[in-house]
Amino acid sequence: MKIIIFLFPISLFIVFLGIKVTVPSTYSLIIQEDSAIEYAQALFYFLSSILSGLIAKKFLKNSLTLHGTLYAILAVGLLFISLEEISWGQRIFNIPNSDYFAQHNVQREISLHNLNTVAHSLHQFYMIVGAYGAFSWILVGLFMDKDKTKCQHLMNFIVPEWFISSYFFFVFFIYTLFDYIRPFAVGIGISGLQVGTFLQWRDQEPTELLLSLGFLTFTVSNYNKLKTCLKNIANKAC
Repeated sequence: MKIIIFLFPISLFIVFLGIKVTVPSTYSLIIQEDSAIEYAQALFYFLSSILSGLIAKKFLKNSLTLHGTLYAILAVGLLFISLEEISWGQRIFNIPNSDYFAQHNVQREISLHNLNTVAHSLHQFYMIVGAYGAFSWILVGLFMDKDKTKCQHLMNFIVPEWFISSYFFFVFFIYTLFDYIRPFAVGIGISGLQVGTFLQWRDQEPTELLLSLGFLTFTVSNYNKLKTCLKNIANKAC
């Protein structure tokens, strides 16, 4: 099962890439603003927020205050991201745009992450989150004593396991291409297109979809992990 979970985002990325190469007009449609991909992201973040809240409640109920506090913060953060993805319902409820967002928002919508002063820094944030989710499990395996990462240990619940890492990798990969590799790409590729023109800024949408799925998989995994942990502790106490 873990292998399937690990391979799913890789397969989905290949599907999106195949559509982009073979049917670019269709690809352009599915990555547009207010597409199914964008609403799916909002839904996945919303579900992740609910699960994080439930995990926080379980932690606090069992006197794991630090764990619970961190997950409560995560729940609020994921809910915020979910609402940002749909511009706080602006287009759903036909909320009029304010002068401030019309002037200072890259997409002229009600969202903080697309403000001119925030948009570029957001790329670095995505790269950091992607790198953490993709590679932190390796560092834990190399430098943490396995006895210290059992059951209730905090590290067990803040580091995505190896089979979830693939969901985070692609957002790290794509934003690294955007910010550090694409600006220096020159020349003519085998397709006859100039190298560097293949990427477009909305290519972030499929990878951000994978990221939202990564958070959902992460919270589902940790919710089940915590239930098992607490059950084992209860059985030992009996």
